Amino acid sequence: MKYMGLRINKKKLMKTGEVVDYLRVHGENYSAFSDLRDIYEEAFGKDLVWNYQCCGDFFPGFYLMPVREGFLSIPYNEVEVDEFEQIVADNIELLSAEDLQFRLERYRAYAVEMMSAMEDMIAIAKKEHK
Repeated sequence: MKYMGLRINKKKLMKTGEVVDYLRVHGENYSAFSDLRDIYEEAFGKDLVWNYQCCGDFFPGFYLMPVREGFLSIPYNEVEVDEFEQIVADNIELLSAEDLQFRLERYRAYAVEMMSAMEDMIAIAKKEHK
């Protein structure tokens, strides 16, 4: 499969169950999850995981991670000082094309609104600093 400009051998990707099991054994937190990201970066030469923080979902954010079966949503519900994001393994789910499309559209709308607001901020800041 082609992903992020790379040719990915799907057999080198983890399975959903392996990701969930790893997190349950090593901790449902960013520290344990970063180990999985490191494994992917070593295998593929690039971090293949994305952090999605927007749009008022039930969780403040989630990671998008490729696995053999497709793409996982790995949600987290809080950020702690020592362990950073606290992952909610019970809510890890494999996303359909429709799920991904929905998230893309929400993210695009958010990004457009934010850029518009920032353009307004720049214009205001320029006027105030004359």
